[in-house]
Amino acid sequence: MQTHSYKSIMDCVRKTYAEERLGGFFRGMIPPLITVSIIKSISFSVYEGSKQQIRSVSETLQGNTIPSLIGLTFISGSVAGTVVAMMSSPLELVKLQRQLEKLMAMHARKEAQITSLTGDALLREGLAMEKKKGAAAGAAGAGALPSSAAVAKVERHSHGSITQHGVVPKEEAGNSSWKTTKAIVQKKGLVGLYKGASLHIARDMLGTGIYFSSYETIKRLMSETIEHVRPHHHTTATSGTTTTTSLKGPGPMVHFFAGGLCGVFSWLVVFPIDLVKSVVQKEVLATHPKYSGALDCAKDIVRREGVRGLYRGLSVTCYRAMPIHSLNFLVYEAVMDYVKKWSGHADDPSPIGSLGASGSR
Repeated sequence: MQTHSYKSIMDCVRKTYAEERLGGFFRGMIPPLITVSIIKSISFSVYEGSKQQIRSVSETLQGNTIPSLIGLTFISGSVAGTVVAMMSSPLELVKLQRQLEKLMAMHARKEAQITSLTGDALLREGLAMEKKKGAAAGAAGAGALPSSAAVAKVERHSHGSITQHGVVPKEEAGNSSWKTTKAIVQKKGLVGLYKGASLHIARDMLGTGIYFSSYETIKRLMSETIEHVRPHHHTTATSGTTTTTSLKGPGPMVHFFAGGLCGVFSWLVVFPIDLVKSVVQKEVLATHPKYSGALDCAKDIVRREGVRGLYRGLSVTCYRAMPIHSLNFLVYEAVMDYVKKWSGHADDPSPIGSLGASGSR
Protein backbone atom coordinates (compact mmCIF):
# COMPACT_ATOMS: atom_id res chain seq x y z
CA MET A 1 0.00 0.00 0.00
CA GLN A 2 2.99 2.31 0.46
CA THR A 3 4.24 1.85 -3.10
CA HIS A 4 1.00 1.36 -5.06
CA SER A 5 -2.34 3.16 -5.05
CA TYR A 6 -5.23 1.12 -3.68
CA LYS A 7 -8.67 2.30 -2.65
CA SER A 8 -8.51 0.44 0.67
CA ILE A 9 -6.88 -2.44 2.51
CA MET A 10 -9.46 -4.84 1.12
CA ASP A 11 -8.82 -3.57 -2.41
CA CYS A 12 -5.14 -4.40 -1.91
CA VAL A 13 -6.03 -7.83 -0.51
CA ARG A 14 -8.38 -8.63 -3.41
CA LYS A 15 -5.93 -7.57 -6.10
CA THR A 16 -3.03 -9.38 -4.47
CA TYR A 17 -5.08 -12.56 -4.23
CA ALA A 18 -6.31 -12.21 -7.81
CA GLU A 19 -2.75 -11.83 -9.08
CA GLU A 20 -0.88 -14.29 -6.84
CA ARG A 21 -3.40 -16.27 -4.77
CA LEU A 22 -2.41 -17.07 -1.15
CA GLY A 23 1.28 -17.29 -1.99
CA GLY A 24 1.35 -13.56 -2.68
CA PHE A 25 0.76 -12.77 0.98
CA PHE A 26 3.94 -14.62 1.94
CA ARG A 27 6.17 -13.25 -0.83
CA GLY A 28 9.53 -12.06 0.53
CA MET A 29 9.08 -13.95 3.79
CA ILE A 30 12.35 -15.90 3.76
CA PRO A 31 14.87 -13.09 4.53
CA PRO A 32 13.07 -11.83 7.67
CA LEU A 33 12.20 -15.38 8.73
CA ILE A 34 15.87 -16.32 8.77
CA THR A 35 17.18 -13.14 10.37
CA VAL A 36 14.43 -11.85 12.67
CA SER A 37 15.66 -13.77 15.74
CA ILE A 38 19.24 -12.61 15.27
CA ILE A 39 18.23 -9.00 14.61
CA LYS A 40 15.90 -8.87 17.63
CA SER A 41 18.55 -10.43 19.87
CA ILE A 42 21.15 -7.91 18.77
CA SER A 43 18.71 -5.03 19.18
CA PHE A 44 17.78 -5.91 22.76
CA SER A 45 21.40 -6.75 23.66
CA VAL A 46 22.73 -3.44 22.34
CA TYR A 47 19.87 -1.62 24.05
CA GLU A 48 20.55 -3.16 27.47
CA GLY A 49 24.31 -2.73 27.05
CA SER A 50 23.89 0.92 26.07
CA LYS A 51 21.74 1.57 29.15
CA GLN A 52 24.44 0.18 31.43
CA GLN A 53 27.15 2.23 29.75
CA ILE A 54 25.14 5.45 29.92
CA ARG A 55 24.25 4.93 33.57
CA SER A 56 27.92 4.31 34.39
CA VAL A 57 29.04 7.65 32.92
CA SER A 58 26.04 9.89 33.61
CA GLU A 59 24.69 10.87 36.99
CA THR A 60 21.52 12.40 35.56
CA LEU A 61 20.46 9.58 33.24
CA GLN A 62 19.84 6.90 35.84
CA GLY A 63 16.17 6.22 35.12
CA ASN A 64 15.01 7.25 38.57
CA THR A 65 12.56 9.84 37.31
CA ILE A 66 10.32 9.93 34.23
CA PRO A 67 12.44 12.55 32.37
CA SER A 68 15.62 10.67 33.25
CA LEU A 69 14.04 7.40 32.15
CA ILE A 70 12.93 8.87 28.81
CA GLY A 71 16.40 10.28 28.10
CA LEU A 72 18.20 7.08 29.09
CA THR A 73 15.99 4.73 27.11
CA PHE A 74 15.68 6.97 24.05
CA ILE A 75 19.45 7.30 23.64
CA SER A 76 19.97 3.58 24.25
CA GLY A 77 17.21 2.67 21.82
CA SER A 78 18.63 5.01 19.16
CA VAL A 79 22.02 3.34 19.44
CA ALA A 80 20.40 -0.09 19.10
CA GLY A 81 18.34 1.05 16.12
CA THR A 82 21.37 2.43 14.31
CA VAL A 83 23.40 -0.75 14.78
CA VAL A 84 20.54 -2.97 13.62
CA ALA A 85 19.68 -0.76 10.63
CA MET A 86 23.21 -0.99 9.23
CA MET A 87 22.94 -4.77 9.36
CA SER A 88 19.37 -5.25 8.15
CA SER A 89 19.08 -2.63 5.40
CA PRO A 90 20.13 -4.99 2.54
CA LEU A 91 17.75 -7.68 3.84
CA GLU A 92 14.81 -5.28 3.90
CA LEU A 93 15.65 -4.07 0.39
CA VAL A 94 15.56 -7.63 -0.95
CA LYS A 95 12.33 -8.35 0.91
CA LEU A 96 10.71 -5.27 -0.61
CA GLN A 97 11.79 -6.23 -4.12
CA ARG A 98 10.42 -9.74 -3.66
CA GLN A 99 7.10 -8.45 -2.35
CA LEU A 100 6.65 -6.11 -5.31
CA GLU A 101 7.69 -8.35 -8.21
CA LYS A 102 4.24 -9.57 -9.21
CA LEU A 103 2.51 -6.29 -8.43
CA MET A 104 4.96 -4.38 -10.60
CA ALA A 105 4.38 -6.80 -13.46
CA MET A 106 0.63 -6.33 -13.11
CA HIS A 107 0.99 -2.55 -13.15
CA ALA A 108 3.30 -2.78 -16.18
CA ARG A 109 0.51 -4.41 -18.17
CA LYS A 110 -1.94 -1.68 -17.12
CA GLU A 111 0.57 1.05 -17.92
CA ALA A 112 1.00 -0.38 -21.41
CA GLN A 113 -2.69 0.24 -21.99
CA ILE A 114 -2.44 3.83 -20.70
CA THR A 115 0.60 4.72 -22.80
CA SER A 116 -1.00 3.24 -25.94
CA LEU A 117 -3.73 5.92 -25.88
CA THR A 118 -3.54 8.52 -28.63
CA GLY A 119 -3.34 12.22 -27.85
CA ASP A 120 -7.03 12.65 -28.64
CA ALA A 121 -8.10 9.77 -26.42
CA LEU A 122 -5.94 10.99 -23.54
CA LEU A 123 -7.37 14.48 -23.96
CA ARG A 124 -10.94 13.20 -23.84
CA GLU A 125 -10.16 11.13 -20.76
CA GLY A 126 -8.55 14.12 -19.06
CA LEU A 127 -11.47 16.39 -19.86
CA ALA A 128 -13.91 13.78 -18.56
CA MET A 129 -12.02 13.64 -15.28
CA GLU A 130 -12.19 17.42 -14.94
CA LYS A 131 -15.88 17.50 -15.79
CA LYS A 132 -16.68 15.09 -12.99
CA LYS A 133 -14.93 17.44 -10.60
CA GLY A 134 -16.90 20.40 -11.93
CA ALA A 135 -13.83 22.07 -13.42
CA ALA A 136 -14.04 24.12 -16.60
CA ALA A 137 -12.92 22.36 -19.77
CA GLY A 138 -10.97 25.01 -21.62
CA ALA A 139 -8.64 22.89 -23.73
CA ALA A 140 -9.33 22.58 -27.46
CA GLY A 141 -7.73 21.03 -30.53
CA ALA A 142 -7.36 17.48 -31.67
CA GLY A 143 -3.73 17.08 -30.71
CA ALA A 144 -3.78 19.17 -27.52
CA LEU A 145 -2.33 17.82 -24.31
CA PRO A 146 -4.55 17.22 -21.26
CA SER A 147 -4.67 19.91 -18.60
CA SER A 148 -2.49 19.82 -15.48
CA ALA A 149 -5.43 18.61 -13.38
CA ALA A 150 -5.99 15.69 -15.74
CA VAL A 151 -2.30 14.80 -15.72
CA ALA A 152 -2.28 14.95 -11.92
CA LYS A 153 -5.25 12.59 -11.84
CA VAL A 154 -3.52 10.12 -14.13
CA GLU A 155 -0.33 10.41 -12.07
CA ARG A 156 -2.20 9.84 -8.83
CA HIS A 157 -3.81 6.66 -10.11
CA SER A 158 -0.54 5.38 -11.55
CA HIS A 159 1.61 6.29 -8.55
CA GLY A 160 4.23 3.67 -8.04
CA SER A 161 3.70 2.39 -11.56
CA ILE A 162 6.33 1.11 -13.89
CA THR A 163 6.38 4.24 -16.05
CA GLN A 164 7.38 6.23 -13.00
CA HIS A 165 9.87 3.92 -11.38
CA GLY A 166 11.25 1.86 -14.26
CA VAL A 167 10.51 -1.66 -15.43
CA VAL A 168 11.94 -4.56 -13.46
CA PRO A 169 12.18 -7.37 -16.01
CA LYS A 170 11.42 -10.83 -14.74
CA GLU A 171 14.85 -12.10 -15.71
CA GLU A 172 16.43 -9.34 -13.62
CA ALA A 173 14.24 -9.67 -10.56
CA GLY A 174 14.39 -13.45 -10.41
CA ASN A 175 11.99 -15.71 -8.56
CA SER A 176 13.81 -16.13 -5.26
CA SER A 177 15.47 -13.90 -2.68
CA TRP A 178 18.91 -15.12 -3.71
CA LYS A 179 18.29 -14.38 -7.40
CA THR A 180 16.93 -10.95 -6.51
CA THR A 181 20.09 -10.24 -4.48
CA LYS A 182 22.31 -11.32 -7.38
CA ALA A 183 20.32 -9.17 -9.80
CA ILE A 184 20.82 -6.09 -7.62
CA VAL A 185 24.56 -6.75 -7.20
CA GLN A 186 25.05 -7.40 -10.93
CA LYS A 187 23.27 -4.21 -11.95
CA LYS A 188 24.21 -1.82 -9.13
CA GLY A 189 27.16 -3.47 -7.41
CA LEU A 190 27.38 -4.19 -3.69
CA VAL A 191 26.52 -0.56 -2.98
CA GLY A 192 23.12 -1.21 -4.58
CA LEU A 193 22.18 -3.35 -1.60
CA TYR A 194 22.37 -0.21 0.53
CA LYS A 195 20.04 1.95 -1.54
CA GLY A 196 17.86 3.84 0.92
CA ALA A 197 20.14 2.85 3.81
CA SER A 198 20.34 6.42 5.11
CA LEU A 199 16.54 6.52 5.36
CA HIS A 200 16.55 3.11 6.99
CA ILE A 201 19.07 4.28 9.60
CA ALA A 202 17.12 7.49 10.22
CA ARG A 203 13.89 5.51 10.62
CA ASP A 204 15.37 2.97 13.02
CA MET A 205 17.44 5.45 15.01
CA LEU A 206 14.40 7.62 15.70
CA GLY A 207 11.82 4.82 15.74
CA THR A 208 13.73 2.45 18.03
CA GLY A 209 14.53 5.30 20.42
CA ILE A 210 10.84 6.16 20.62
CA TYR A 211 9.96 2.46 20.76
CA PHE A 212 12.01 1.61 23.85
CA SER A 213 11.53 4.93 25.64
CA SER A 214 7.74 4.84 25.22
CA TYR A 215 7.64 1.20 26.35
CA GLU A 216 9.65 1.85 29.52
CA THR A 217 7.72 5.06 30.25
CA ILE A 218 4.27 3.53 29.72
CA LYS A 219 5.30 0.52 31.80
CA ARG A 220 6.53 2.78 34.61
CA LEU A 221 3.35 4.87 34.59
CA MET A 222 1.07 1.82 34.48
CA SER A 223 3.05 0.16 37.26
CA GLU A 224 2.90 3.21 39.49
CA THR A 225 -0.85 3.35 38.98
CA ILE A 226 -1.11 -0.29 40.01
CA GLU A 227 1.07 0.40 43.05
CA HIS A 228 -1.20 3.27 44.07
CA VAL A 229 -4.22 0.98 43.99
CA ARG A 230 -2.42 -2.05 45.37
CA PRO A 231 0.62 -1.18 47.56
CA HIS A 232 3.83 -2.98 46.73
CA HIS A 233 4.25 -4.17 50.29
CA HIS A 234 1.57 -5.02 52.79
CA THR A 235 1.48 -6.83 56.11
CA THR A 236 -1.01 -9.38 57.32
CA ALA A 237 -1.43 -10.80 60.83
CA THR A 238 -1.55 -14.60 60.98
CA SER A 239 -1.72 -16.47 64.35
CA GLY A 240 0.00 -13.70 66.24
CA THR A 241 2.78 -13.31 63.70
CA THR A 242 3.23 -10.65 61.08
CA THR A 243 3.84 -11.81 57.53
CA THR A 244 5.15 -9.40 54.92
CA THR A 245 4.19 -10.17 51.35
CA SER A 246 5.84 -8.49 48.41
CA LEU A 247 3.63 -7.97 45.37
CA LYS A 248 5.57 -7.85 42.16
CA GLY A 249 4.81 -5.01 39.83
CA PRO A 250 4.45 -4.85 36.47
CA GLY A 251 2.78 -8.08 35.40
CA PRO A 252 2.11 -9.68 32.00
CA MET A 253 -0.83 -7.42 31.15
CA VAL A 254 1.32 -4.33 31.72
CA HIS A 255 3.99 -5.74 29.39
CA PHE A 256 1.32 -6.64 26.83
CA PHE A 257 -0.37 -3.24 26.66
CA ALA A 258 2.84 -1.20 27.01
CA GLY A 259 4.39 -3.21 24.17
CA GLY A 260 1.41 -2.72 21.87
CA LEU A 261 1.12 1.00 22.56
CA CYS A 262 4.83 1.67 22.07
CA GLY A 263 4.76 -0.17 18.74
CA VAL A 264 1.86 1.89 17.42
CA PHE A 265 3.26 5.17 18.77
CA SER A 266 6.69 4.70 17.21
CA TRP A 267 5.14 3.95 13.79
CA LEU A 268 2.94 7.04 13.96
CA VAL A 269 6.10 9.15 14.24
CA VAL A 270 8.40 7.46 11.71
CA PHE A 271 5.90 6.21 9.13
CA PRO A 272 6.53 9.02 6.56
CA ILE A 273 10.25 8.15 6.62
CA ASP A 274 9.42 4.49 6.09
CA LEU A 275 7.09 5.27 3.19
CA VAL A 276 9.67 7.40 1.38
CA LYS A 277 12.27 4.70 2.04
CA SER A 278 10.04 2.05 0.47
CA VAL A 279 9.36 4.14 -2.65
CA VAL A 280 13.05 5.00 -3.06
CA GLN A 281 14.18 1.39 -2.55
CA LYS A 282 11.63 0.22 -5.09
CA GLU A 283 13.70 1.94 -7.80
CA VAL A 284 16.88 -0.02 -7.12
CA LEU A 285 16.60 -1.98 -10.39
CA ALA A 286 15.15 0.88 -12.42
CA THR A 287 17.22 1.93 -15.42
CA HIS A 288 16.06 5.54 -15.10
CA PRO A 289 14.96 6.24 -11.50
CA LYS A 290 12.25 8.86 -11.16
CA TYR A 291 13.59 10.38 -7.95
CA SER A 292 17.00 11.91 -7.35
CA GLY A 293 16.72 11.37 -3.61
CA ALA A 294 14.51 11.16 -0.56
CA LEU A 295 13.60 14.86 -0.52
CA ASP A 296 12.63 14.78 -4.19
CA CYS A 297 10.44 11.73 -3.51
CA ALA A 298 8.74 13.32 -0.48
CA LYS A 299 8.04 16.55 -2.38
CA ASP A 300 6.52 14.62 -5.29
CA ILE A 301 4.22 12.63 -3.01
CA VAL A 302 3.06 15.77 -1.18
CA ARG A 303 2.53 17.59 -4.48
CA ARG A 304 0.29 14.87 -5.86
CA GLU A 305 -1.47 13.61 -2.75
CA GLY A 306 -0.88 16.15 -0.02
CA VAL A 307 0.64 15.39 3.38
CA ARG A 308 -1.88 12.57 3.71
CA GLY A 309 0.01 10.72 0.99
CA LEU A 310 2.96 10.29 3.37
CA TYR A 311 0.73 8.12 5.57
CA ARG A 312 -0.57 5.77 2.88
CA GLY A 313 -0.69 2.27 4.41
CA LEU A 314 -0.51 3.50 8.02
CA SER A 315 -3.72 1.75 9.07
CA VAL A 316 -2.55 -1.75 8.18
CA THR A 317 0.83 -1.04 9.80
CA CYS A 318 -0.91 -0.12 13.07
CA TYR A 319 -3.14 -3.21 12.84
CA ARG A 320 0.04 -5.25 12.58
CA ALA A 321 2.02 -3.34 15.22
CA MET A 322 -0.38 -3.79 18.14
CA PRO A 323 -0.38 -7.61 18.38
CA ILE A 324 3.21 -8.07 17.22
CA HIS A 325 4.82 -5.74 19.74
CA SER A 326 2.45 -6.74 22.53
CA LEU A 327 3.58 -10.34 22.12
CA ASN A 328 7.17 -9.25 21.56
CA PHE A 329 7.54 -7.69 25.00
CA LEU A 330 5.25 -10.16 26.74
CA VAL A 331 7.41 -13.08 25.63
CA TYR A 332 10.66 -11.17 26.15
CA GLU A 333 9.85 -10.25 29.75
CA ALA A 334 8.57 -13.77 30.51
CA VAL A 335 11.71 -15.41 29.11
CA MET A 336 13.94 -12.96 31.02
CA ASP A 337 12.16 -13.86 34.27
CA TYR A 338 12.52 -17.56 33.49
CA VAL A 339 16.23 -17.23 32.72
CA LYS A 340 16.82 -15.34 35.98
CA LYS A 341 15.04 -18.00 38.00
CA TRP A 342 16.80 -20.81 36.15
CA SER A 343 20.22 -19.20 36.70
CA GLY A 344 19.59 -18.39 40.36
CA HIS A 345 19.42 -14.60 39.87
CA ALA A 346 15.69 -14.12 40.33
CA ASP A 347 16.21 -11.49 43.04
CA ASP A 348 18.81 -9.48 41.13
CA PRO A 349 17.58 -6.04 40.04
CA SER A 350 17.33 -5.35 36.32
CA PRO A 351 19.36 -2.48 34.79
CA ILE A 352 16.12 -0.57 35.00
CA GLY A 353 14.60 -2.91 37.48
CA SER A 354 11.63 -2.84 39.78
CA LEU A 355 9.54 0.14 40.75
CA GLY A 356 10.71 3.18 42.60
CA ALA A 357 14.31 4.31 42.61
CA SER A 358 15.59 1.46 40.50
CA GLY A 359 13.24 2.16 37.61
CA SER A 360 10.72 -0.01 35.82
CA ARG A 361 11.39 -3.60 34.93
